[in-house]
Amino acid sequence: MYIGGKWVDSEDGETFDVVSPASGEVLGSFPKGTVADAKHAVEVAVEAQEKVRRLSIAERARLGAKIAEEVHRFAKEYAVDCALEHGKPLKEALVEVEDVIPNLLWQVEDLKRWDAPAQEGYSKPDVLYMSLHEPLGTVAVITPWNFPWVLPSEFVVQAMLAGNSVVWKPASNTPVSAVHLMECIDRAGVPPGFINMVTGPGRKVGTTLVEHPLVDGIGFTGETTTGLDIAKRAGLKKLTLELGGLGPLIIMDDAKIEPAVEDIMFGCFTNTGHCCVANERVFVHERIHDKVVKVLSERTRKMKVGFPLDEDTDLGPVNNRPTLEKIEENVEDALDKGAKLVAGGKRVAGMPTDLYYYPTVVDGVTSDMQFNTVETFGPVAPIFEFSDLDEAIERANEPRYGLSMAIHTGNLRVAMEAAKRLKSGQICINEPVYSWDYMNPWGGFRNSGLGRIAGRWTLDAFSEVKTVMINVGRSPWPS
Repeated sequence: MYIGGKWVDSEDGETFDVVSPASGEVLGSFPKGTVADAKHAVEVAVEAQEKVRRLSIAERARLGAKIAEEVHRFAKEYAVDCALEHGKPLKEALVEVEDVIPNLLWQVEDLKRWDAPAQEGYSKPDVLYMSLHEPLGTVAVITPWNFPWVLPSEFVVQAMLAGNSVVWKPASNTPVSAVHLMECIDRAGVPPGFINMVTGPGRKVGTTLVEHPLVDGIGFTGETTTGLDIAKRAGLKKLTLELGGLGPLIIMDDAKIEPAVEDIMFGCFTNTGHCCVANERVFVHERIHDKVVKVLSERTRKMKVGFPLDEDTDLGPVNNRPTLEKIEENVEDALDKGAKLVAGGKRVAGMPTDLYYYPTVVDGVTSDMQFNTVETFGPVAPIFEFSDLDEAIERANEPRYGLSMAIHTGNLRVAMEAAKRLKSGQICINEPVYSWDYMNPWGGFRNSGLGRIAGRWTLDAFSEVKTVMINVGRSPWPS
C-alpha cells in the first residue's frame, strides 16, 4: 500500500498472494488493506487536498507528463508482469502499457486547454458571467483487473490533474501492475498524500471508501451490479461509473465479409474477451450468415492458445476461475437450448493451469439464452441470425445495456439510421465494437454507466462548475 508518500503494510499485517493464471506460480504477497487502512488513506488525502488544489495547472501538467515518462522507461518490463498476472498475451500487455503514455500526454494537453466560458449577461448587459472549474475535493477510484494499466491511468491521474487528492483501490487480481503504476507516480515526484493506494478486498476497502463522508466523488469501472450498489451507498457524491455491456455487432447483407470477420475476432477474443466493451453478441444477416460463420470458425480454429510470454500466442488463459465458470455456464446454457457449437467450447489440456479455454464460436443463439442477458466476459462469439435492420436494432437494444454497439454496412443511410436508433453511448460504423480513442467521450447508456471519461471529459467528471457574476456597471469600482 502507498499512503502519504510511503509504502506501508496493512494495519494488522495481513497479506494476500497473487497467483499467475498462466503459470500457477505465486507472483507476490501484498498488504490486505482493512477498514482502518482505508479510513487513514482518506484522512491523509483530505489533509493534502488544499495543496493539490493550489498547485498550478502548469505544475500539475508537468507531473502528468513525468508519470508518462516513467511508464515509458520501464514499459517492456511492466508488460511482462502484466501478462503473467492477467494472462493476456505479452504483445497485448505491451500495447496496453504503452497506450498509457500517449493517453497521459493527451490528458496533460487537455488540462492546458481546459477552458470555461465568460460572457456578457443575456438580460443584464452590465453583468459579466464567468464559469470556473473547481475540483471535487477528495476522490475515491476503484478499478478492475481486466485493464490494470489503462483504466487506472485514465481515472487516478486525471483526478489529480483536475486538482483532487485521490485514494485508489486497485483490483486484487492485478496488484503487481498497480504497484508499478504507483512507483511511476512516486518517481515522478507527485507530492505525498496527493495519490494514495490501498490494496485489499473490495467489500472492506471499497465499501469504506464509497461510504466515507469525506470522500467527495467516486470513479468506478466494473460490473453493473457493483455499480448499482455503489450508487445506493454513495449518497450525493458525484459518481462516474463505467459499467458492463453486451456489445452487439450487426453485420448487414451488404457488408464486406473479411473486415467483418476481423472485427468479430478482435471484439470477441482480444484481452481473452475480458472487456466491458467486448463484442458479446454478433448479429449476422441471414443472406450472408453461412459464409460469415464458415470464415469465422476456420480462423478461430487457427488461433494459438498458449503461455502469454510465447511470441506465437494469440490467446492466453482466462484470468480467474469464477469468470471461466461463467463462460462455461453461458456456453452450456446455449447448447442446452438448441444452439450449435461451431468451434472451441472447452478447456485446453496439458497447460500449466486449467484456466486456458479455446476461443469459441456458438451459432444459432436466440434471445432466451444467457448470452443475451449475462456478460460472458470471455473468448466467445455468440452468433444471432436476423432478417432485416428493424429486427437487428430491436434485438440489439433488448438488454438494458448500452456501452458500445457496431454495424457493418456499405449503405450510409442504413448506418446513420442504426446510429440514431441504437441505444448506446458509442456507435461504431465499419469498426469493431471494441473501439476507443483518447479524445472521445467514453461512457454508457442505461445500465452501462453514468457520466463520461477520456481527456477533458474525465476532468469534467472530477470537477464542479462554479459561476461567478460581476456587475461591472456599479460602483464601488474605481472610475
